[in-house]
Amino acid sequence: MNALRIVICDTNPAELDRHAALCRAICERKQIPALFTKFSSSQTLLFEMLDPAFSSAASILVLEPFNGCEVVAEAVRQAGYDGIILYHSWATKKEYFYQAFDAGAYNYVEKGGYTRFETVFESALEAALRLERHYIFLNCAGEYRQIDLRDIYYFEPALNHMICVWYKTGKFLFQDSLSNLEKRLKGHGFIRIHRSYLVALNAVYRAAFDQVTLVNKKIIPVGRGNYAALKEALDKWSRI
Repeated sequence: MNALRIVICDTNPAELDRHAALCRAICERKQIPALFTKFSSSQTLLFEMLDPAFSSAASILVLEPFNGCEVVAEAVRQAGYDGIILYHSWATKKEYFYQAFDAGAYNYVEKGGYTRFETVFESALEAALRLERHYIFLNCAGEYRQIDLRDIYYFEPALNHMICVWYKTGKFLFQDSLSNLEKRLKGHGFIRIHRSYLVALNAVYRAAFDQVTLVNKKIIPVGRGNYAALKEALDKWSRI
């Protein structure tokens, strides 16, 4: 299981540490691997969330809506964040509830009610696991792509130590290696069928000992000795 990335923003440093510790303890008790990032400034959080790599990696945002944090949820949604937002505040005014749910908040919990926060946070963890992102984030020279893994056909080397990913709506060149991609995508339905090709099992239409035909009609060679592993992987994939 990949670690969930949980971001907590609270302008009160003591409460920030307290709630981060509580969230970490809940994750440990439920044996859910998680990485935590804390912010005591909504401005700093907003700056970081403008980076698509940071935003796409976050699974849950726990926000305190005082002192400007009420704008964070709307801002990160506009930036493309589609994860879970959980408000945690002393505020009881209706306007904060409206702001939270208008931005698609998962829930709104008043501070001081730690039992309820624990229950809601556990529920948010389960939801985050169900909604775990199934896309890969790629960039090259300031150009970004966030590609759904289900849309990918295959990866292959390109010139100048680049990799080309072919997917439903086109292709994209980026700096990486097939070996590193193979590690990153382990367990997500990809297999190295040749020294020059990393293929999505979901994209395989027909497989033979020397080549595969993909659903986009592309024919890719199968390396000598790779067919047995490919056949086993396809059999397992078909049962998922």
